Amino acid sequence: MIAKLIKVLTGRDYAIGAGDLGYMISKGAVPMVRGLVWSMLHLRRWRGVMLGPNIQWVMSGRIRTGRGVLIGGFSYVDGSARDGIVLEDRVTIREHAWIQGRSGLNDPAEGLWIGAHSYIGPRAVIGIGGPIRIGSGVQAGAGLTITAEAHAADEAGSFVSGHTERRGVRIGNRCWLGNNVSILDGVEIGDDCVIGANSLVTRSIPAGSMAFGTPARVQRRVSEPHGPVLGNSEQPHHR
Repeated sequence: MIAKLIKVLTGRDYAIGAGDLGYMISKGAVPMVRGLVWSMLHLRRWRGVMLGPNIQWVMSGRIRTGRGVLIGGFSYVDGSARDGIVLEDRVTIREHAWIQGRSGLNDPAEGLWIGAHSYIGPRAVIGIGGPIRIGSGVQAGAGLTITAEAHAADEAGSFVSGHTERRGVRIGNRCWLGNNVSILDGVEIGDDCVIGANSLVTRSIPAGSMAFGTPARVQRRVSEPHGPVLGNSEQPHHR
């Protein structure tokens, strides 16, 4: 009964045991109440959004969420990018995430889109800059870092003047990223890739590849690109 109710409210499937009640209250029921209040304050229909404690929001009205989205506690989420932030159905962003839409009063970033069923582990750092697009069904471990801009030298040759270049980052569908992966501006990771833990990705990785190292290099093929994308990957959910 409880599992069916959770499925209706959030679209998430869980196998619930007799000893799970306390965990469900602290990790599910309380975040649901926070998500309900947040949705009401933003004049939105609640779609099963779950929120952890002490989230710091910047321009939260520009953050669009699908059904069953979960954002962990103690996160910083800045929606001031030009295209805001779009989190499709059942996206999970774990605790202590830091998502920046702009730095001070300089030009705002482009935007962040995360596809359905994707999971971002705790302590993620996502500096939007250029556009960031993370596909559907992506699994990223703890400590993911994405930097979608790069400092460039000014006319005097200084890298500390604040001059930046922005190309953006794109991660394909069904990718698996280990703990502490760092991805730099201009990188595109194709569908169905595996990126090993502690890798620094400085150049694009073709679809269906396993890559790891500093800098990350393709080691072998793991699969051929395949299968339909989970969810609707083209049309973001609106308020």
